[in-house]
Amino acid sequence: MGSLCLGCKVNWSLRVLGRREDGFHELRSWFVRLDGGDRLAWQEGSTGLNLAGSDGEGVPQDSSNLVLRADAAWRAAGGVAPTWAWTLEKRLPPGSGLGAGSADAAGVLRVLEATSSRPLGRDRCLELALELGSDVPFFLMDAPAVLLGGRGERVLAEAEPQLESIVVVLPQVHASTPQVFAALGAPEFHPAPEPAGSERFPPQPSGNELEAAALQANPALAAVRTQLHGFAPFQLSGSGAAWFHPCTDEEAASLLHQLHIAGYRAQLHRVLREPQEVQA
Repeated sequence: MGSLCLGCKVNWSLRVLGRREDGFHELRSWFVRLDGGDRLAWQEGSTGLNLAGSDGEGVPQDSSNLVLRADAAWRAAGGVAPTWAWTLEKRLPPGSGLGAGSADAAGVLRVLEATSSRPLGRDRCLELALELGSDVPFFLMDAPAVLLGGRGERVLAEAEPQLESIVVVLPQVHASTPQVFAALGAPEFHPAPEPAGSERFPPQPSGNELEAAALQANPALAAVRTQLHGFAPFQLSGSGAAWFHPCTDEEAASLLHQLHIAGYRAQLHRVLREPQEVQA
C-alpha cells in the first residue's frame, strides 16, 4: 500500500501553431510543474477505483477514468505488477486546465513501473502516456519547466525557473477543451523554422493563445477575468478554467487574503523541483 501526491501544471506560455492533418493542434508551450494536485493511493485487491475528496463531482468512476485507462493500457502493453485497487482523492476540479487528470494517469504509470516484476521502461511508458492524453507525458518528466512541442510529446527545452510561489484561482466554471479548440478555428499547420532564442524560459507568463477562444466558448470566464485583473494580471492555464499569477511569498499572502475576502477559491502552489519518487 502506498500513496503519492501527483502535482499539477500551469501553461506559462501557450502558442497554437495550427491544426495538423491528424486533427490535433501543433502547440508550443512552457509547462511549469507545481505541487498540490490530486492524491493517489493503492493497495492490493481487485482492480477498481474509489473516488474521494471535495472535487470528485462529475468525475467518472468507471473504465473511462484515466486512472483505470492507464492501468489497463500498461498491462495490455505487457507490464506485470500486482493487481491494485486505486483510491483517487480529487483536490482539483475537472476542466481546470491544471492537468489534474493527466497527472492522475501518469501517476498510475509511475506506480506500476515501480511495483512491477516486468516493467515496460521509460520510452514505452511515454508512448502510452501520449495515447492517454496530450499532457500526460509531461508528468513523466522530471524538470520543473519544459518547453513542449507537437501535442506535448516533443521536449524542445528545459529550464530551472527563478520563481517559487504561484497563486491559482479555481472559479466554479468548467471548461471543455474540445469546445475551446473548436472556437479557436486554427488554420492549417505548416512547419517552419523556429526563431533563434525561442527556447528561452520567459521571465514572466507570456500569454495563452487559447484564452480568447476559451472566453468565447464559456462567457462566464470573461467576467472572472475582468474581476481577477482587478487584483493582479492573472493568466488562464491551458484551455481553462483556472487562472494563475506568480509572486513572492509576501505578495502571495496578501493576494490570497484579498481573494478569499472577495469569495474566490484560491490556492498557493510551489514549483516542484525534485522528481517524484514512488515508494514501492
